[in-house]
Amino acid sequence: MQGKDFEALLSSYEMVALIANSESVDIDVITSTLPEKTLYVFFTGCAKILSGPFEKDAVLCHRLVAGGTRFLKSQKHFDKAYSLFTRHLKAEIGVIADRGVSEGSPGLAAPRQSPLMPQTLDFDYAFGPLYPVDRMPTTGFAVAVWLAEKIPHANICLCGFTGAAGLQFSMYTEHDWTFEQIMLQLFVKRGRIRRFEEKLSEPAGSFARLQSRFPEFSEATIALVATNVLANRFTGMERQVAKLWSKTKLERQIRGFFKRFKNFGH
Repeated sequence: MQGKDFEALLSSYEMVALIANSESVDIDVITSTLPEKTLYVFFTGCAKILSGPFEKDAVLCHRLVAGGTRFLKSQKHFDKAYSLFTRHLKAEIGVIADRGVSEGSPGLAAPRQSPLMPQTLDFDYAFGPLYPVDRMPTTGFAVAVWLAEKIPHANICLCGFTGAAGLQFSMYTEHDWTFEQIMLQLFVKRGRIRRFEEKLSEPAGSFARLQSRFPEFSEATIALVATNVLANRFTGMERQVAKLWSKTKLERQIRGFFKRFKNFGH
């Protein structure tokens, strides 16, 4: 898919809003707040955030795997999604975004296409070894960064892209949520995209207020110190998780034994 293809689709809209499959999304609040001429971009699992048919213009994105030869989600997710867009679905786009590769890895000679979708967005071709090695971009992140890069004048709004775990929906560890939030926030700071959740759009939250109070500390110094502190905190958290995992080893073994015993009985 070329930038001009999506640009043509966006030409009659004031804004394009990417709607994450996040429990922080309140679709009624979003649609009543954003401009009337907004194009909404949803993802295959959107039944989690839509309680009924969506009546505004929309695009539906689907993750492709195995080089674009099959979908990640099962047919039931497609059936649920299609039931929500009976009249206003303007396009469907397949998204290929494989695991990050190391610097120096051979790049793709051309963007990949898929026989499953009329339009295919190849994140890996566009950005090469950008994403952390062996981690996989979320579909929403891939689309957001691709749009910001290919259509720099597009008015992009991210809805529900918090990167924070909730109580109901899973956050898969194969994605590097920290990297994604850092990169998205850089685009926000440069004015390339905006967040619907305004509190996340502050340049650096409490760190910005810190510099305002103590101007002798540069942004670079604060960022470096904050990064080191966060790294240490994450290391400590990982150790606690490892300790908890070790303490529950016997419980998991017992549970696994009875599960196998139950299956054997059937």
